[in-house]
Amino acid sequence: MHELLEKITKLSSSLPRAERTIAEALLENPEAIERMTLAEISRESGTSEASIIRFCRRLGYNGYTAMKEAFTQANHREPASLISIAANDDMSVILNKLYKNNLEVLSDTLAIAENPYDDVLAVLLRAKSIHFFAVGDAYMAAKLSYAKFKRLGVECSAEEDIMMQMITASNLTRNDVAIAVSYEGRSRNVVDAMKIAKQRGATTVSITRRDKSPLLDYTDIRLLVSAKDLTVGRDKITRRIADQFILEALYLGYEARAGRRNREQIRHTQQAIDCNKIRTGEG
Repeated sequence: MHELLEKITKLSSSLPRAERTIAEALLENPEAIERMTLAEISRESGTSEASIIRFCRRLGYNGYTAMKEAFTQANHREPASLISIAANDDMSVILNKLYKNNLEVLSDTLAIAENPYDDVLAVLLRAKSIHFFAVGDAYMAAKLSYAKFKRLGVECSAEEDIMMQMITASNLTRNDVAIAVSYEGRSRNVVDAMKIAKQRGATTVSITRRDKSPLLDYTDIRLLVSAKDLTVGRDKITRRIADQFILEALYLGYEARAGRRNREQIRHTQQAIDCNKIRTGEG
């Protein structure tokens, strides 16, 4: 997690009302720190410039300009805790670096105190059906989670075809839950599907990064991941590790709370899989 955002998160609950409003506005839209002036931040948050300056000083900066410069410099370099892979690294070194990077991302994701995991679990337990929406490599995380819920006998879907995602979203009701997995929160197809799901009355949940995005406009409950991907191809595995970490926790919580019926369903499903393996000779 960005050090400044982490500091703001930890302080927010103890701040005076005006400064807490500023903290919430910056956590909602961290990009504003880079692109907005003091006056613009004041209008955006509905607070006075004097309150913003006091807030900056509380964080250890002389004023808004100093905080903005510090944030911008940190935001455009690779976090020191994330270790880059070098051309001369052997596989043992690469594995160790990857382990450390993934551990850092998981620790930082856990540190995001405002993530309402219990709220999401509650709506999943009440849901008639659960549907996952994602594209690209995010779809792999969504599909794995879908397979696990499906083994419990839960009515669910994770359509890869974009048209099928739209059809699924258009058939949702207020008894259903739609879960989007999108690092940027800007994938047009995922945003459109979640917009439709929300219009239909479904509870919408998004797993995404902290920055403000179009996806959040159609999200009832958001779960934030702490993963920074500055690569050209946006190909860091740490992004998907954080997504899968959250999805797996939700699945385990659901399985533990849903009761005996679901555990019996898992056993029956596994027996069917095992019988098929024996019949086909698969190991």
